[in-house]
Amino acid sequence: MDVIEQFLNKISYKFEKGYPDLDNPKDKALLESILEGMEINLNEVLLGEVSSREITSNTRQAIDYIIKNTSKGFKTQTDPKRLGNPEKHSSDDFKVIIKDLFKTDDINIYGPKSGPNPSGKFDMYEFDTDEFGLVQIILSGGGNAGEQYEQEFVNVSKELAGESTESLPKNLQTLYKKLGIDNTKLTSRDIEFAGTADTKRSLSLEGPKDIGKTVSDMTIKYNGKDYYLSLKNKAGSGIYSGKNIPFIYEQDGKVIYDSSKKNSIPGISLLFDIFNIDEERLAQGINNFVNQEGEVDNWSSISIDEDKFKKLLASSLGYGYYYVRETKGNDVKVIPLLTPEDALDAIGKITKTEIKYPGPNTKQLTMKIDTDSPLFGTSQYQVSVRNTAGKVLPLSLRISKTK
Repeated sequence: MDVIEQFLNKISYKFEKGYPDLDNPKDKALLESILEGMEINLNEVLLGEVSSREITSNTRQAIDYIIKNTSKGFKTQTDPKRLGNPEKHSSDDFKVIIKDLFKTDDINIYGPKSGPNPSGKFDMYEFDTDEFGLVQIILSGGGNAGEQYEQEFVNVSKELAGESTESLPKNLQTLYKKLGIDNTKLTSRDIEFAGTADTKRSLSLEGPKDIGKTVSDMTIKYNGKDYYLSLKNKAGSGIYSGKNIPFIYEQDGKVIYDSSKKNSIPGISLLFDIFNIDEERLAQGINNFVNQEGEVDNWSSISIDEDKFKKLLASSLGYGYYYVRETKGNDVKVIPLLTPEDALDAIGKITKTEIKYPGPNTKQLTMKIDTDSPLFGTSQYQVSVRNTAGKVLPLSLRISKTK
């Protein structure tokens, strides 16, 4: 029995049902009164902000460790999760530093306002460490390779507006040819940088929506029309970060799956069903990790609800803009995502789906979903179920685009 269950059992006699019903205003007020006397905020308990504080503490320690063990000019900042990067090390350089210092290759990068990243300007680097637990570092002060790419792209576009198309860098030639824009008719005032705006996207089974203006990093006004462009460098990105999973928890010293709580948070149970995750096997795998027993699980094929998965990813992509991705040789790939059908085509066909459950050598469930898209080409998405504070429980589900 965990500490929260012990606490609820101790105060159960105060409530008519034997437990606090949070839909009952009287019960909620009584619980708030009890917690207030203990200097605990009910909203923090319900929203999991205690766990957030834990991650902040982990991150602060990891940042101190980075500064002490490198000579890269990094600096602490007022926000304990931010690492100042005045020497403007690239994203690739920072990933190498993380791998060398913390011995991990599993690094999730969340763009501005994506997943758990609150920054509207800089990338967040999330990774587990043996010493500090889960870490979420926002690399600020010029270190965001994605934002640097966006700013440089827009600045060059503004500087060269009005020049002949043939004299432009290769990436701008490709872009304007795809959009049907004559650069000689553009002025710097026709090009707007919006990279620091809130570009947060949703994840919904309703499918894609028109989010062009919201996600635009660069907007071009040409012949009375607005062209919204989402500029991307080569780095991967996070798509979804969910709440704690309520139906897998510790009871009497053992991790269990409680089917009675499966639908307490419909969005989470829906994702488990879409990915066809075996909750009992997941719980047992975590027990095997804790007890260091059982067999090591290997990658195996799995069937998922492909239609629903594609709708989820398509809702994150949205439509109403051009997806402009950096490629080799200072060039770009320009993908028009102008209709709901375009967003679904961008996901394409699922070609392979594999899963690996936790066991004595890992506490994480991981899925790899390979796709082949007529627009994006070969891609891979990763679904992970793990603790977000470097511990074992509670678990949460996350989705990232890794290729």
